[in-house]
Amino acid sequence: MNENLFDNGILRVLVPQGWKLFYGIDSECNVSEKKLHIFKEAETEFDIFSRAGITICFYDKEDIFVSIKDIYDNVEDIEPIRLGEHLWEGYTCTSLGYPYAMLTSTCNGVIFYAMILIKNGEYEISLEDDDVKTILESISQAD
Repeated sequence: MNENLFDNGILRVLVPQGWKLFYGIDSECNVSEKKLHIFKEAETEFDIFSRAGITICFYDKEDIFVSIKDIYDNVEDIEPIRLGEHLWEGYTCTSLGYPYAMLTSTCNGVIFYAMILIKNGEYEISLEDDDVKTILESISQAD
């Protein structure tokens, strides 16, 4: 499997071949280096609205992380998943009819939050996919 190491000085993550990374935006609509979209079979930023993928949010020690679990539908807790140094805890849910897995991992006082859009139209990924596991396992704070 070919993959590229992405490192923006804040986050480091492996991006498998066939996936593409884009920056997300913060609550004030500014591009954020702490929010990354990694989507399978994406070509442009607009593909995040029509493909399946993972959004990673990084919360350092100064940031406030608040779970918004209560706003989702069909919430079901899942067993924790150990991938490398991460112990991912979370739940599955639906948001606006789309199925997600929402996972949180705390490492060295920082929080990684992964929102995995499991199915979007004909595009689908799974927590069991090797690419998804590679991404989740590789997430780290840059040096």
